[in-house]
Amino acid sequence: MDKLEIELFGIKFKNPVWVASGTFGYGVEGANIYDISKLGAVVTKGLSLRPREGNPMPRIAETPCGMLNSIGLQNPGVEAFIKKIYPVIKDIDTHFIANVFGETEEEYIEVIKILEDVPKISAYELNVSCPNVKKGGVVFGQDPVVLRSLIEKIKSFAKNHFL
Repeated sequence: MDKLEIELFGIKFKNPVWVASGTFGYGVEGANIYDISKLGAVVTKGLSLRPREGNPMPRIAETPCGMLNSIGLQNPGVEAFIKKIYPVIKDIDTHFIANVFGETEEEYIEVIKILEDVPKISAYELNVSCPNVKKGGVVFGQDPVVLRSLIEKIKSFAKNHFL
């Protein structure tokens, strides 16, 4: 066993070095500057049921103590991810954790149902900072009853793990 190998939720990772969701796109974007297979995992940029263009420019502002961003969850949608991005990452020797979001429980569930058939996806990260349109725009993560319902529904069919 490698000294850096770790196991979380029954998944063995070659090391604890992961890129945070969105910071490395979908793994493809960093491949020209770093050997992605050396990472323990890539947590993808968010994926939604349908493509999203994100917020208009400018999206990033420098502040005296860092920077603020408001990308708006731009992404190609789960189907385009599978058709265009997945073929490029499928042979990279590391785990991929899909960051998933939606505006309704049904959207989260549909995205994960689609991803369940993607062998390279080892786990899901639920982005619950999105507004729940059926609950008047309240953020999923702000309402423990809504969050529990979402997690229970997904766990009832998902083979992959939640992190």
